Amino acid sequence: MSVDSGIGFSLTVTALDASNKTITTYAGTIHFTSTDPHAQLPPDSTLASGTGTFAVTLAIPGSQTITGTDTATASITGSSKSIAVGAEAFPVELFGAKGDAKTDDTAAIQSAINAAAGAGGGSVILKVARYLTTGTFQLPTGVVLCGSVEGPFDVAGVNPSTTATAPTLLVTNTSNPFISLNGIGSGVADLLFHYPNQVGPNAAAPNVYPYTILVTNPGTKVVRSTVTNAYNFLDIEIGRAIAHDLFIGAFNIGVNIDNSYDFVSLHNLHNGVFWDEVGNASYPSAIDSWVLNHGIGLVVNQMDALVVHDFYAYSRYAGIVLTYSPNTAEPGLRTVWCTGSNIDLENVQFGVIATATNYPGYEFTNVVIGAAPGLGQAAVQLRSGGTNPPDVIINGGAVQGTWSLGAFPAPEAGTLTVVNVI
Repeated sequence: MSVDSGIGFSLTVTALDASNKTITTYAGTIHFTSTDPHAQLPPDSTLASGTGTFAVTLAIPGSQTITGTDTATASITGSSKSIAVGAEAFPVELFGAKGDAKTDDTAAIQSAINAAAGAGGGSVILKVARYLTTGTFQLPTGVVLCGSVEGPFDVAGVNPSTTATAPTLLVTNTSNPFISLNGIGSGVADLLFHYPNQVGPNAAAPNVYPYTILVTNPGTKVVRSTVTNAYNFLDIEIGRAIAHDLFIGAFNIGVNIDNSYDFVSLHNLHNGVFWDEVGNASYPSAIDSWVLNHGIGLVVNQMDALVVHDFYAYSRYAGIVLTYSPNTAEPGLRTVWCTGSNIDLENVQFGVIATATNYPGYEFTNVVIGAAPGLGQAAVQLRSGGTNPPDVIINGGAVQGTWSLGAFPAPEAGTLTVVNVI
């Protein structure tokens, strides 16, 4: 018999006599055990007319067996034939996670990650619940931490600390990135991240946390997820990584990219004020004022090639900052080139700030940039002081509002080309 880990199946138990005939009058109670320490087994049960069918889920890949033993007479026992358990899914509940927002589920989730890693990879699955965590997670090769339903998730008027509307990780660690994608093919999908100890909308400044997710290996992905109130959300430190379909509520930096050779793909990223939505606060709240003077949707340092499509940032100091890597140990110019389209930067002091780019620079199409009332500085500003002069092309779009420096002030360095912009 073959089954997949984490997938339930039916097990039939029959009471037999010495001649292998069904004992229809058997009235004993059966206790179930398994060689799989994380198996989800039936409670102690009786049989009807000598037989019964029960739901079982096995968690650990490999060869496993299930044993039924009479609770009164231990010599009355029987075991299944070897069950080949394939690596597929690893529900964290099978490893002891409660998802009750009170129990620390760090160790249980890590046990599921370890089991998936031991099987050569697999999906570690969180159901619609609130998983309190105090530690951090390292995802090795082929392991994806994911929810049981597809995101990203809407949090309007819902506090994830008190109400479970999605597979939710409550993050309290303050010392290291919460999740590190350390293996090729590792990833995060269909999750909601919430910081229950973060400040509320009426605070003057946010609490500082490390990045929610750190990417350090290629072939990794962060997709279809929501974060409500991180300080910094996603730090990509390697190439061949993708970040798609994300709702990002980050007070300081939404996405940071550095030390990335080869490509990074960003698609359908929405940077919004999700902390206001969680707290039922009207815009602008006090914390929004801090973000308007500090927050950045996307920071790009060193990488070879960036592709950005459908990128939205609302209420930030800057929508996008194109700069150069502070890592002087890296060879080359420590900058980037990029193509991007459908970029909407609303209610910002600066839409795009560029300090340095590689050849052929940045080529953006269909760009809309709106000034924050009374705070707008420049829609696109090219600054001096980078490792090499920036080169930015804006082809198509619109600028809105009043800009104190002008929508497109004369570059301090480099070349700015703007065409077909209303």
